[in-house]
Amino acid sequence: MQRLLLAFLFLFVITICKAQTTADRERKISNYYQHKAFYLSMCGGANSASISLKEPNLPDYHFKGIGAAFDFKIGYALVENLILHATLASKSMSGPEVSSNGYTETASGDISIGETMIGGGLTYYIMPVNIFCSGSIGLGNVSIENSEKEMRVASEKGFAMQVKIGKEWWISRRWGLGLALAYERTKLTNNPHGDVKELIDSNNFGIHLSATFD
Repeated sequence: MQRLLLAFLFLFVITICKAQTTADRERKISNYYQHKAFYLSMCGGANSASISLKEPNLPDYHFKGIGAAFDFKIGYALVENLILHATLASKSMSGPEVSSNGYTETASGDISIGETMIGGGLTYYIMPVNIFCSGSIGLGNVSIENSEKEMRVASEKGFAMQVKIGKEWWISRRWGLGLALAYERTKLTNNPHGDVKELIDSNNFGIHLSATFD
C-alpha cells in the first residue's frame, strides 16, 4: 500500500511539473491567470480524526483514526480571485480507536464513523503564485455504521466548518491541480431520546489533492 501511494504521488508530481512548463509558456502571453468566473473545485485525501462523545452521568468516549476526506465546491467569483461557493464535505474512518474510562480498544473494520457538512464559504487566491485560502461554515452531523449488522445511527445537525490553505499549479488554461492542508470541525448537541443530551465534538486535520476548474 505504501509503495502504491508513493508511486501515485511521484506520478502526480511529474504530471504537475510537465503541465506547469506548458502553463508557464502560456502565461508569457497572458501574464498570469485570474479566477474571475465560474468555479468548480474537487478535493480528496487523507484525514486524521478525533471525535469526543460526552453525556451527563456517563463515561466520555473518544474516537481516533485515519480515514479519507472529500469536498466539493461550486460557485462564482464576486471579484477577481475571490469566489463565493457552496460547499459539500464528507469524511469517514473505519476501525477507529475507542477510549473510555482509561481503556482503549480498536474497533473492527465493520465499524465506521462518518461526518458530513453542507454549507457555503469564500475562497481567495493570491496571484500570481496561485496560493489559496478557503473557509466554509454550515450544518454537519456525525454517523456511526456497522456494516456487518447493517445498522446506522446518525446524529442531529449542528455547527460545522472547514478552513483550508494550499497551492495550485495550472495544467491548462482552465484547470489547476494542487495540494492543501485542511482543518475541519463539527460541534453539536444530539438528543437521541427523551431528555438525553450528547455533546459531540470532532477535530479533523487533512492533506488534500485538489482539482479546480474556473
